[in-house]
Amino acid sequence: MSSWDLMMRSFRVLGRDKQLVLFPVLSAIAALMISAPFAIALFRREGPLVWNANTAAILFLWYLCANFAIVFFNCALAACAQVFFNGGVPSLGQGIGQAAGRAPAILAWAAVASTVGVFLRWLDDRAGLIGRIVIGLIGIGWSMATYLIVPVLVLEDRGVLESIRRSGELLRKTWGEQLIAGITFFWAGLLAAIPGIVIGVIGMNGFWPLIPVAALYFAALAATVSAARQVFNVALYRYATTGEPPEGYSVDALRGAMRPR
Repeated sequence: MSSWDLMMRSFRVLGRDKQLVLFPVLSAIAALMISAPFAIALFRREGPLVWNANTAAILFLWYLCANFAIVFFNCALAACAQVFFNGGVPSLGQGIGQAAGRAPAILAWAAVASTVGVFLRWLDDRAGLIGRIVIGLIGIGWSMATYLIVPVLVLEDRGVLESIRRSGELLRKTWGEQLIAGITFFWAGLLAAIPGIVIGVIGMNGFWPLIPVAALYFAALAATVSAARQVFNVALYRYATTGEPPEGYSVDALRGAMRPR
C-alpha cells in the first residue's frame, strides 16, 4: 500500500477544487472566535488551573462550542468531497447546507467528544507517569475508533451513538491505514514547513517584512493539509463502505489500504 500515493491523490483533488481549502479556514476562524472568551475566563488568573465545578463547566462548554464549529465545517468539507467523487461540482453553500441538515447529530457528537475530552484531561491532571501513559493510550484508541466519524455523521442518516458504532466498525478495515496516514501526513506537513521556517528565520534576523509572509505560509499550509486529510478520510470511507475507488484514486492503492488485517 502506498500511503504517500493516496496522500498525493488527496492533494490533487484539492488542486481540482481549490475551494475545499476554505473549509479549514472557516473552521479555524470560528474556533478561535469561540475560544477567546473561554480562554480569558479560565486563564485570567496566574498559576496552574484549579479543578472545580466552575472550571469543569467552562472547559466543557469551551470544548463543546469549539468542537461543534470544527466538526461542522469538516462535515461540510466531507459533503463537498462526496459530491466531487460522485462526479458533481460542489459549492461552499452546498456543503454548509448539508452539514446544517445534520446539525443535531453534529452537536450531539460535539457533546460526547467534549465529555470524553474533559474527563481525560481531569484524569491526566491527577495521574502519575504510568497513569498518563495509560490515559494517552486510551485517547489514541478513542481517536482511532472515531477516525471516520465525520463522513459517517454527514453522509449517513444515523444518530450520534449509531455513528460512533459505525465508525468503530470501519476501524476493523482501516486501522492500519489510519496509523500510516497519520505518519505520512505528519512528515509531508513537516517537509512542506521547511520553506516557511527558512522565511521566518530570515525575517527574525533583520528582514521583518518576511515575518507576516511566513505566518501566511503556515496558515495556508495548515489549511491545505487539513483539507487534504479530510478528503483522504472520505476516500477511505467510500472504499471501506462500497468497495469502489472514488474519483482520482486507484484500485490497487486502496486495495492495499484495505488489505486484510
